Amino acid sequence: MPHLYLVRHAQPDFTGHYDSVTELGLQQSAWLGQHLATRGLTFARVLSGSLQRQVHTLEAMLQHLPDAPQRLVDPRFNEYDAASVLSAFHLGDEGAMRAAGDRRAYFTAVRSALQAWARREDAPAGMESWRTFGERVMAAADAACVDLGNSDAVLVVTSGGVIGRLVAAALGSDAEAAIQLNLQTRNTGVTELVRGRSVTRLVGFNAVPHLEHPDRAHAVTHS
Repeated sequence: MPHLYLVRHAQPDFTGHYDSVTELGLQQSAWLGQHLATRGLTFARVLSGSLQRQVHTLEAMLQHLPDAPQRLVDPRFNEYDAASVLSAFHLGDEGAMRAAGDRRAYFTAVRSALQAWARREDAPAGMESWRTFGERVMAAADAACVDLGNSDAVLVVTSGGVIGRLVAAALGSDAEAAIQLNLQTRNTGVTELVRGRSVTRLVGFNAVPHLEHPDRAHAVTHS
């Protein structure tokens, strides 16, 4: 059964241009690439969504994985549009909230917006529905593993909402679990799933072994 390694993107500029990777984020990515190389992991397929924070994280990782295949881009691994979700349920302006720098207030609003989105059957104007978001995420995971052997591994750089949906689905859990998992994810945290024909098993969630050093405690970030 193929092993799917899902990596949340590295630290972005929370108070500025969010679809980016900071200098610390590039270092997180490099450390993760080095860790995977040290483990001797080889990947049959590597890919990311098309968001810049996802692409740049993978690029920095691949500098330390010279034997990896050519990277692919699948926009189905992109995150939901947080600005649209917040706006649709009148829970604030995303850019202004991030610029204020109050992470607690921002993520409280995001949680409430996601819960409202998940309860709604149809799609708010200009947005995908919660169900459609889940369907595209599952389709992306299926495509990433198609035609691979039982011992093959796939590396995907994506975002917290995508990871939350995939893990919740593997556990047979509901939307609330997916949202809570989403909001726990750490930058460059690694989640491992084993995908079979009829079942997906969770092996590990949100691990940061590449940051578990006394001099790297500052590099464990969540935004």
